[in-house]
Amino acid sequence: AILFSANHGCVVACLSLATARFDDVGAWQNGALYISYVGSSLLGVTHVVKVLGSRRAMTLGMGLYCCYVACFLVATSWHGGETPSAIVGAVIGGVGGGFLWTAQGAFFAESSEVHAKSLNQSVSESTSLLAGIFAFIYLTMEVSMRMLSSVLESAFDISWINIFGIYAGISIFATISMYFVKSYDKKSIEVSLEEEVDSSYTTNVSATLRLLRHDPKMKYMFGLNAIFGLSAAFVNSYVNGEVVEIALDDEDNKYVGYLGATTAGVAAVSSLLFGFLCKKIGKGPVLILGVFAFLGVVLPFLVYPEVENWGWPLLIMIYSLQGIGRATFEGTLRATFADFFPREKEGAFANIILQNGLASAIGYILPYIFTCTSSGGYCVEYSNGSFHNVLIFEVLLLFVATFAIVGYWRASVLFRQEYLYFQTDGVLL
Repeated sequence: AILFSANHGCVVACLSLATARFDDVGAWQNGALYISYVGSSLLGVTHVVKVLGSRRAMTLGMGLYCCYVACFLVATSWHGGETPSAIVGAVIGGVGGGFLWTAQGAFFAESSEVHAKSLNQSVSESTSLLAGIFAFIYLTMEVSMRMLSSVLESAFDISWINIFGIYAGISIFATISMYFVKSYDKKSIEVSLEEEVDSSYTTNVSATLRLLRHDPKMKYMFGLNAIFGLSAAFVNSYVNGEVVEIALDDEDNKYVGYLGATTAGVAAVSSLLFGFLCKKIGKGPVLILGVFAFLGVVLPFLVYPEVENWGWPLLIMIYSLQGIGRATFEGTLRATFADFFPREKEGAFANIILQNGLASAIGYILPYIFTCTSSGGYCVEYSNGSFHNVLIFEVLLLFVATFAIVGYWRASVLFRQEYLYFQTDGVLL
């Protein structure tokens, strides 16, 4: 978990700095990252994870993520080459994210099964506990990586080239160290007949869409993945890239790292609390709490859109609510997917990538599609002088939040029906 989190922490730190450092190029880079991320979930990531095994597939994904982090170093040092290096790195990183998170989900499910068997308890209890522990480590490491840029830039006056070089070095070291992590793979997959290879490939590649089409629970889980993807894009693109600079007069982006660390810090603490709370009241209420937290992120912009009059208290509240919502996504939601889809782990977690990644890509691109002519209210002048309508984005978040709550309720009903069906030897009660 520590190595995974160090690598991914470098990626998230760079992701939040993309729009702040590269303006429009950064926004399109993030969009390319998530489009590639979504594409990987449809083009064979489940097959790769099943063939390589979860640990080796995670290592491959981390290696590709290293390319994404390195692209920031290249883009900063290569004057005139920011756009091609940023976009190429984003496409490679998106594929890496597809491998990484699908493999992490499978590895998590395997770990939970081993943990449950060793303690003679239900898998659901193990997923609740281990999800909280993983999310705490993951998010604590993210806090460190996010704060690193702000500390190095403001306290030690280290150049951005060197900062991105440090991020690249950390991500590479974590990837190499994955060789020493225990593997839960039961056996290597060996097939001798070409027909078997083709059949396996066809089946595994289609696992993501097959699960989405034929398992009704998956359709209803779309909202929970989408609300996080849209909210994360809203914060990383609009709030990090524009609002912080306007509200805090932060032209040098010194505070973006600290505010991002606030989100990760709140999420880290919340994830531990939610891990224990889920064992008491179940995962459903915690997931609904997360949706309301995401609503709390966007509501201030609808009620009080004049961000030039904002200050630290309102921004800290927004980043903290994002952290509460994110804790439910990184821990509770992934544990719920492990519970709801135990027979197709890779396909289930690839669907998280598909749904969350698609929403994130839309979120990064949406403000650049809906433009306006003059600053005022919900028409915001970006730092590059262009005007963008953010109201449509904010209203979309409200609709998706509503669907997320209703959709989860329906998916949980279907899951309980399935559970009763299998508990009674196929007789549906």
